[in-house]
Amino acid sequence: MKLSERLRIFATRIKLYFVSDQVRNFVLFLEDFFPSEKIFGVFGFTFFNGLQNTTNQQRQKQLFWIILAITLLSTILAVINFVHIFGDHEKFVEAIETFCWISGYIQILLLIYFLYYRKREPIMKIIERLEQNFTQSNHEQLQFGVIKHHRKLKLIFKFYLFVFFWAWLHLNYMPLLQFLYDHEVKLLHPLWFPLYPLQPLLYPIFFFIQSCSICFAVTVQVAMDTLFCSIICVISLEFDVLAQKLSKIDPENDENAEKKLQKIIDGYNKLTDIANELEKIISLLSFVHIFAGIFMLCTCVFLLFSPISFYLMLKFTIGLPALLFQIFTLCFYGEQLQNSSMRVADGAYNCNWYGKNLKFRKMILLTMLRTQKPQKLTGMKFMDVGMPVYYWSLQTAHSYYSVLSGFYAP
Repeated sequence: MKLSERLRIFATRIKLYFVSDQVRNFVLFLEDFFPSEKIFGVFGFTFFNGLQNTTNQQRQKQLFWIILAITLLSTILAVINFVHIFGDHEKFVEAIETFCWISGYIQILLLIYFLYYRKREPIMKIIERLEQNFTQSNHEQLQFGVIKHHRKLKLIFKFYLFVFFWAWLHLNYMPLLQFLYDHEVKLLHPLWFPLYPLQPLLYPIFFFIQSCSICFAVTVQVAMDTLFCSIICVISLEFDVLAQKLSKIDPENDENAEKKLQKIIDGYNKLTDIANELEKIISLLSFVHIFAGIFMLCTCVFLLFSPISFYLMLKFTIGLPALLFQIFTLCFYGEQLQNSSMRVADGAYNCNWYGKNLKFRKMILLTMLRTQKPQKLTGMKFMDVGMPVYYWSLQTAHSYYSVLSGFYAP
């Protein structure tokens, strides 16, 4: 194919992607807002269509538990290495790096425990309730901007996937580059080696263990983050739809204005119940997610400014954007949930409420009072997940970095 034809095809795809929503004739389903379903499907898990257990899924789940056992082994070996070198001033930088990896592994293991053992069925019930209330009409999807929300979520997911797997690939290739240029045999991160005389024979095994563990951790982290962000995105979308429907109520020209208002109020109550259930599920996970990200961010910045090799500096330089974007994504969608729930009150005020009788006005007033309180996600009631928490996490990581730098003088 000639270059001109390739450029023409590429330009056509770009034009179709940014084409006006008014010329689109397809209908989005709730599954389209959950790209993480494909990632979970690799390990035989699904959050749609109930608890399935086919032969293929059983094999995928067996693979999942094998890799989970390898990840647990890698975590234990990292903890043993941290205990051995803790207190040794000459290995202070290695201890900090090991602590960074331990924090990441523990976070992944906690996420898996809460998702598959404690919270999987409640999450499936939330998705089922969202599916019942999801805007499925093509006309309403075009009118209320459902496609725009889906496009934004898809772009964020692709960028998130690119950042994390780009970092994972560089983590795996870094020891290879170090071996080719400096002829040094290094693992992906500090690990305890048993039977020191047999290290040359055990190196491929331990390299495989670390590679599987990091790949598994990145996959689970991406799947979990996109799952929760997708749920928050759909809830925010439905709040926006209710706000737009409420603002378009015209009591003067519509005899069913009170019935429409009552239907909107019922939909709002259902959404708040779903959001409250979600907050109960991910409250602890959000707390662990943010604080683990703060500790890992602090140690990553500390290692960047420490006297380390070029390869370690390159490794942490590539990993730093992934940590920043990981915390940012959850805080961004938490902020979006707060703003969209507050827009319902704006929609109530913007409707033609002054053109109706006293009963309708009282209903609008009660609706505005009811929707004044924003819907929030919290981290164990300690913080409201939003952009202020993201800024606070950056400041806290910088403070921890300052304290950590005071303990180490190379």
